[in-house]
Parts: sequence; structure tokens; C-alpha cells
Amino acid sequence: MTPRRMRSVVPSDSGIGGERKPLTPEVEPILGGEGERAPGAESPALEAPEAPEARSAEVPDSRTAGDPKWVTLERKEARLRADQLSDLAELRRHVSARRRDRSEIITDNTLIRIAVDLLLRGHAHRLRGDTEEDLLHSVLPKRRGAQAQEEAGQEVAGRE
Repeated sequence: MTPRRMRSVVPSDSGIGGERKPLTPEVEPILGGEGERAPGAESPALEAPEAPEARSAEVPDSRTAGDPKWVTLERKEARLRADQLSDLAELRRHVSARRRDRSEIITDNTLIRIAVDLLLRGHAHRLRGDTEEDLLHSVLPKRRGAQAQEEAGQEVAGRE
């Protein structure tokens, strides 16, 4: 027979007893962010939308002392294939095993952010195509033989 569970008792001198306000559920706004207002609140005067700020090429670091890096980042969900997940985990383990400075944690998300920066800063101008496969092939480096074959095919097509 299992023993009866005892209800924990908070000592009266703990400072958390007596006059506590009731908990009220709150939901974070999904869209909009800081400009959101509670239902029934007066609507603010309409303002002209702000122009987007120019982005610098450097990695933003808006951390205050002691804040972990992930606190400063926005959440974005992505669906990955099983092979991408396993290859990403293997790469993370490989990178982690080779590093000397372990002051920052390297996660799968770290590598995903690096891949996004690489695409946006280094290969965005090369993106061409209508499908995921087309887009992928447009930014992947081509092998010399395949590139020569493709160029030869274009020359033949241009003569016809």
C-alpha cells in the first residue's frame, strides 16, 4: 500500500501567505508584439507604419550582462527531414568535440542560425527555381564535370 501524501504546509512567516492576489490567466500576443492592447481598451491614434530598419552585416548582440543568448532571439518553427535532423546532430557533436573554447553552448539551433546567415548573406542572389529542390540546386556548389556538362548542354540548346 502506498503511503498517504502529506500536503506541504507553508510556514506563516515565509512571506508568501495571507494576502495573495488571485491568479489570472494571460496570453501573449502572437502577432504585433508591444503594440497590442487588451480587448475593450481605447484604440490608439492611427500612426504611419515605420520604415524597416537597415540591417547590419554583424551578428546582433543585445544581451545585457548575464542574459543567456537564447533570450534575445525570436522563435521560429521549421520542419526538418529525419536525415537533416540526424546529420545536424552528428555535425553538432563533431563541432563540439573539436572546439577549445567552451564558453558558449553549440546547439542544433546554433548551426541552423549559421546556415540561415550563410544563405541570406552569401547565396541569396543565386536562388532560382520554383520548388525546394530547384532552389537547393541553385545554391549548392556544382561539381566541375556537372558544370561543364550543363554549359555544353546550354550551348547546344542555343544553336537549335
